[in-house]
Amino acid sequence: GVVALACLFALCAAQPPRPQIPETFYAQVAVELHSAEGTIFGRGNFAQDFTAGHLAENATTEDGTDYLGLNLYDKEEAYVYRSAKGSTPSCQSRALSGSIPSYWSWVATATFRGYFPDPYNHRNLSVWYLEPGFGTRFELGVLEEDANQPVFNNLYRTSGDSKVYFFAFYAITPAAGNFTVPAACQ
Repeated sequence: GVVALACLFALCAAQPPRPQIPETFYAQVAVELHSAEGTIFGRGNFAQDFTAGHLAENATTEDGTDYLGLNLYDKEEAYVYRSAKGSTPSCQSRALSGSIPSYWSWVATATFRGYFPDPYNHRNLSVWYLEPGFGTRFELGVLEEDANQPVFNNLYRTSGDSKVYFFAFYAITPAAGNFTVPAACQ
């Protein structure tokens, strides 16, 4: 009886609560992109207003190039803006349809991988993953003491990997200025 209860308690204590990260947020991030063409490192911010249907991912790379991916589902428009030092900014646009997808939807079916140390800030992280097939794997690290505070979000694919490290994550509605279409795109 007592041994069985102790074992049951140990199993329950081993898995933390599943993350339920807000879909509307503003975050300061570092990004790392790996592909056959090479590796890119950058810093910037991600902003998502789920209710409005807006997502902006912007970063400045180590060589000073500015990137902005802007999805405006309410206007059915998407933009990719790039501005390298010494060159004219460029912008590509395309039509969007439907509604904004959940940034964190995959977490609902993710598997708890375990606890791991955060090599940058000397704290423990709970790590979750999902392998939906086709050579794809999602990975999320959250604070051990706050399952709704993301620290990293990685996507591994056969075509390349993207890694996002969250320096700060705020469950707030981002300022409208985060979703302004750059002049080069108008």
